[in-house]
Amino acid sequence: MRRILFAVIGCFTVFCAHAAQIVNIDYIHKLIAQEWDISIPIKADSPMHVANMKYLLTAIDVANEILNGEKTTDYGNGEFATLQAADTVATNQAVETLVRKIDKGPEFTLTTTSTNSFSFSISAAGKFYVDWGDGTVETITKADTTNTTYTHDYATADAYTIGLSGQATAYYTGTSTAAISFYVGSNTSAKETNIKKIASIDGSLGAIFGTLSSGTQKQPRFYQTFCNATNMTGSIPSDLFAGISGAPAASMFRDTFYGCSKLTSIPENLFGNISGTAQSYMFYRTFYNCRSLTGPSARINGQYLYEIWPSATSSQVGDMYFSATKLSDYSTMPTVWK
Repeated sequence: MRRILFAVIGCFTVFCAHAAQIVNIDYIHKLIAQEWDISIPIKADSPMHVANMKYLLTAIDVANEILNGEKTTDYGNGEFATLQAADTVATNQAVETLVRKIDKGPEFTLTTTSTNSFSFSISAAGKFYVDWGDGTVETITKADTTNTTYTHDYATADAYTIGLSGQATAYYTGTSTAAISFYVGSNTSAKETNIKKIASIDGSLGAIFGTLSSGTQKQPRFYQTFCNATNMTGSIPSDLFAGISGAPAASMFRDTFYGCSKLTSIPENLFGNISGTAQSYMFYRTFYNCRSLTGPSARINGQYLYEIWPSATSSQVGDMYFSATKLSDYSTMPTVWK
């Protein structure tokens, strides 16, 4: 009897060493709800029952199925599906790992200079996912189009790659508010500080903030999205605005790359398949003071923008290429564009 008691005590000691804090079923459900904004029904007699690892991973399978429409893992029956009780460390790692694996659709990424914080604003409704680059993954669910700023603080100052994905479902109607902008802050100084943290960009904003099939405002705007990002180097991603089509909106690309003096080239079809009547401030000062741009100016299907809208006025496209004198076609542009 004494041997049995000692054996039980020994096993309990080893088990407690493995599980720093034993997880109850309620903890698992709350964690999944926090990460993914979904709720899985609790089938245990009591949510305070200790959850074993197989239950944990099976629950994550279900969450993944809800998010993706199909099971993309088989954790519940895999090699990690033991009957040991799950601890908080194992739970957090399992949930975080699966969050990273979820296909959230097309992604836009930016790399920062060394920084300990970064901000951006969204004035669109929809569900968006932000990978802040330090292991933090944030889900943003916006029911309205109110312009909202999101800020993340880093434990250590460093260069980070931030990923944004998701899908906009509605846009703010104001002509001077961007669907997404990195020129944000309480004043001009704060805006300049934040925007100068961008070192480079990649991927597509148009796939996330694309043309909508219905709604009061079908087109996104990128007013001052990258305004004065003077440390952003390299070329603009070729598909940055892929997903934008149809008639342009007023102030659609006003001041988008204003003052981005280190940008080197404009890819063909940067602006997707935009057509229709020129709108007020449509491309107003888009590449203002982008003095390092070389090669040809922006085109759509091989046509220069000033060929598509030859009668555009200064209130629509004025100063689009102000001081961008290194562009190969600069001398042939109509005056109103430059």
